[in-house]
Amino acid sequence: MDGETPETVPELAEIKVYRNHFVYVLKTVVFALFFICIWVISMAANEDVGIVRLELIYPVAVLVAAILYIAIRIWLKTTYTFGPTELTVKRDTIFKKDTKIQYSRMASVNVRRNIIDHLFGTTTLMFNINSSVNSQQAEASLILKADEANALREEISKLIFSKAMSIDEDVHQETMVSISNFDVILHGFFGQPTVQSVLGLVFLGYSIFTALTDSGGLFAALIMFGLTSVLPWISTILRYYNYRVYRVGDTITVESGLLSNFRSSFNIKKVNSVRIREPLLARLMGKSVLEAEVVGLADGQGMPLLCPLKGRKTVDTLAQKLVPEFLFDTNHLTQPRQSVIPTILYKIVLALISLAIGAAFYIYVSTNFPPESTVERFFFQIAYVTLLVIIPATSLAHGVLAQRNREFEMGDETFMLVTGAFDRQREFIRYDKVQKSIVAAGPIQRLFGVGTITVSMMTSMGARNVSSGIFIKDELEKVPAEVLGRILDGRYDYRKYQ
Repeated sequence: MDGETPETVPELAEIKVYRNHFVYVLKTVVFALFFICIWVISMAANEDVGIVRLELIYPVAVLVAAILYIAIRIWLKTTYTFGPTELTVKRDTIFKKDTKIQYSRMASVNVRRNIIDHLFGTTTLMFNINSSVNSQQAEASLILKADEANALREEISKLIFSKAMSIDEDVHQETMVSISNFDVILHGFFGQPTVQSVLGLVFLGYSIFTALTDSGGLFAALIMFGLTSVLPWISTILRYYNYRVYRVGDTITVESGLLSNFRSSFNIKKVNSVRIREPLLARLMGKSVLEAEVVGLADGQGMPLLCPLKGRKTVDTLAQKLVPEFLFDTNHLTQPRQSVIPTILYKIVLALISLAIGAAFYIYVSTNFPPESTVERFFFQIAYVTLLVIIPATSLAHGVLAQRNREFEMGDETFMLVTGAFDRQREFIRYDKVQKSIVAAGPIQRLFGVGTITVSMMTSMGARNVSSGIFIKDELEKVPAEVLGRILDGRYDYRKYQ
């Protein structure tokens, strides 16, 4: 527009060229050796003598040598050039790669230090752009000596956040919420979704049963229990140990880690939504979790955690101080009475289907395949109880809790969706970050003038949809109208989020 000040492009004072520290090669080889060892151990477990066959040694040695050669070649042929306005990553190997990242499009420069970094005094810098295409990993990663990495991060962060950044100042910033390591341990156990916890308990129960009855499947059940419960518990505890969070101006920084240290900084304008999550067990304890959806903050960990499992009042107070731009006073408007029948009817139908299948299964098995052993009787009884009691009761309880828990309200800059039945989550979403919104109503919902809204937005893990509960259709249609209205009247300005 006429009279507007041209957008300034951040520039680096001088061109700098780097290559990864040789620790890159060591990390690659160690990571590969870890999986090779697992493979060798699994091979040994299948041998009667319990040892690895001699002929496996030679292919394993060749494989390790090939991995070492490839890692060294990539290390030698990859350079990072920090020019005046952009970072250029050039890889001159068989599979050539030339990546250019403008500083103005970067969302953050994150820090990661694992055990190898600590041993060799190095730091891994992770450069993230404001896009969902790097949903599982950073756009570029660079390993340098710790002091060199800190100096480079300060320079690049100054260009991203348009202000001076100092690592020493970060270290001395006081955390905005007191998180003990015991809180982190509780978060590891009770901060997981209820479905994941129940699935883990099922595999644990099955492994105990197989151990007591000396039946097959014990090893497989223990592996599944480890993958669904134990591994997420341990990784979460290690990830968020020594947790700190603080905000300086518009920049939020999160630090944590026991064996590996993580430091992530992002501008509040890069946040798409803020979510207060309450898994069932945590809600019974009066606790919740605070998370933020930040595009471009990809490190394979999903949504950035702003507060591990803590008391509900503590989390609400922290949200008011840390992300006040997203919150507004709500009236706790739950689903209207017009939505009772559409909500409960589907649950009743599911319960009836489960009862019918359970009854048919019981009659068929009792008539044609009466169980003979104790193990068979146990499994059939579990199936009967699941089909005739657990699924119908859970379905009806889900409908009742959904009617009570789900909320929808609109504020000036954000709108709120409370979703879930057993697990409850309250999410505040910026209108300006909505990519697409669809208001829909099924045949039963149309009879009562209600419907649901599905909101699509770009997230740190790619595209993500959030669906509301069942509300008055005319009220839900105000959301897409507001999104479009902000574009038409100029309240939406893309430059605010760059």
